[in-house]
Amino acid sequence: MAIRQLRLKKLRSLLILLGIAIGVASVVAVVSFGEGLRINAVEEIQKSRDLTLIDVSPGLKDDGLTLISESKVEELKEYGKLVCPYVKDAYVSPSGSYFDLFGVQEDYSTANELELAGGGWFESGQNQIVFGSDLWGKLEKLDGAKIGTPITAKLRLYGSDGRPVDKEVSFTPVGYLKPTGNEIDNEAFMRLESAKELSQKDYYDGALVKVESSSLVSDTRRQIEKLGLTTSSAQDEIDSVNRIMNGVTLVLVFFSSITLLVGGLMVINTMVVSVYERTREIGISKALGASESDILRMFLAECLFIGALGGIFGDLFGILLSTLIDRVGRPLLISRLGIENIGHLTALNPEILVAGFVISLFVSVLSGIYPAWRAAKMDPIKALRHL
Repeated sequence: MAIRQLRLKKLRSLLILLGIAIGVASVVAVVSFGEGLRINAVEEIQKSRDLTLIDVSPGLKDDGLTLISESKVEELKEYGKLVCPYVKDAYVSPSGSYFDLFGVQEDYSTANELELAGGGWFESGQNQIVFGSDLWGKLEKLDGAKIGTPITAKLRLYGSDGRPVDKEVSFTPVGYLKPTGNEIDNEAFMRLESAKELSQKDYYDGALVKVESSSLVSDTRRQIEKLGLTTSSAQDEIDSVNRIMNGVTLVLVFFSSITLLVGGLMVINTMVVSVYERTREIGISKALGASESDILRMFLAECLFIGALGGIFGDLFGILLSTLIDRVGRPLLISRLGIENIGHLTALNPEILVAGFVISLFVSVLSGIYPAWRAAKMDPIKALRHL
């Protein structure tokens, strides 16, 4: 009976289906767009950061600060295949360019997979330094830095009375790195022992721990944090991006769901009109023994068919709309923003399509509850007067 009613009113049924389908399509397209942005952002982090690296820093406790000493470094070696302690200080060049100088061991370049673009690595020479690609370009332009030619920079220290003291240090650039796409491009590196001597430090500012695979990072971080130290990794950035993009997607879905609300109102309006048009049919059905639940199920069955068909067509329209966004939006980003490494702007998966179908069913059935309830509660005697 539900299918027959929908076939009798083809144009009306088609308009309702379009209303529901357009609403579902907009939600599907928006969610796929948000998912595509999230995937692209995560992939960029994965390309620029090593997921097997854990950055360890001193930890705060109620009883004070837990520093990274030689003994702590030995303990860390139990958790990773490489452990690279480092010290970090801020320097300023004669032109006023600030940069972070890391005192590191040879394993540091292995852990970060650093490659030289020119020159060589620092050796046993005093105050030999290797620059990140962006920092080298800046110093070369502003300070006239050249490989093998000493340059000066100032390190700010603090005396026993707490007053700042600027210490002028002469460095010899011996090489510069290939671009990495992360913060290393704006940093400089020298031998650990030389850096500790310049800054007069007895403890390390941090340590890098490299594990065998990214799947071990979470457990290893928990073990290290039990030592009282603080840890961070690329997974923190990925989690942050996921949280932000989930929020953005929810906002976009909220606004796009307005079209679903319109579709639901169309269902309510159409079904209420249908109740008035079929008053005689309802009266005859009740007179012949149909119960309220029979009438209720009859009208809800129509809503169910509308929701099912609307979900199917909505998913199809959503796929087309997502493809259109990808085809139009991707070239626009490339031309306007210079972003060239985006494979797809949208990302459709079966979960999104299933969710679109379920939402269509839910909205249609929910919208049909009130008209179906009115039809079920109709007095058969009053209904028969329409004969």
